[in-house]
Amino acid sequence: MQDEGCHNAGLKRHTLLDIRDDGRERILAELTRDVLQEDLLRKRYEQVVLAQQTGVRIPAIVRRDEGPLTPGLIPVGFSSPCYGSEGRLRIATFARAEEIARVTTPYDLLARETTPSRNSCTTALGLCHESAGALGLVLGVWGSAALELYTGMPYTHEGSDLDLLVAAAPRQYLAEFMLKIASIESLFGLRVDAEVDLSSGYGVHLQELLGTGRTILGKSQTDVVLLFREQVLAELPAETAPAQYREQFGGVHG
Repeated sequence: MQDEGCHNAGLKRHTLLDIRDDGRERILAELTRDVLQEDLLRKRYEQVVLAQQTGVRIPAIVRRDEGPLTPGLIPVGFSSPCYGSEGRLRIATFARAEEIARVTTPYDLLARETTPSRNSCTTALGLCHESAGALGLVLGVWGSAALELYTGMPYTHEGSDLDLLVAAAPRQYLAEFMLKIASIESLFGLRVDAEVDLSSGYGVHLQELLGTGRTILGKSQTDVVLLFREQVLAELPAETAPAQYREQFGGVHG
């Protein structure tokens, strides 16, 4: 994790940002500029954006924004826990670089040896984490499971999908991990989506990367493009040097 003084350079999608209180107040003011004070939507915004409303600092999530990024501004989103009939509130906005108090990557969230097991989704996460570790892969988590790990609030439920981020690794290990994922999906009856984190800044779906298509979809912080699958495979780390790709992520497993 990184502390205060962070900038927008190098931030990737799925990264969690703790926004300082003054930044949260600014974001709320901009979001509700045209919303009446007593409006129910404003109250829901407050519960997600303002830490004092829930006692929990719900993080902002770095998201994709089409086109060139404005220096000093980071496209982010906030997401509320899912409570009853209200459903989940998702908010798209921008944070300022100087408002960031802490940066937490998807890999940081799994730096601990074990993960809490509250339902099928979180139990599956623990098994995926163990399987990745056994293969020497560096694993991260994003989506609702990531927010639950970060906040301790009930973001996941029995029907939740599990979203994973896998650092670029030798093809052989990624293929073995894909088989492990398939068995975990079958065991729990849930969907596990794994995105491979490429050094180019793009993320690609693991199953697409190891599929048969000529091209695969690559997503970065600013665009979505088609990449040639064989070229991406050729740029993966060599199978004989697993330590090199682990060192790239700063020893996130301790």
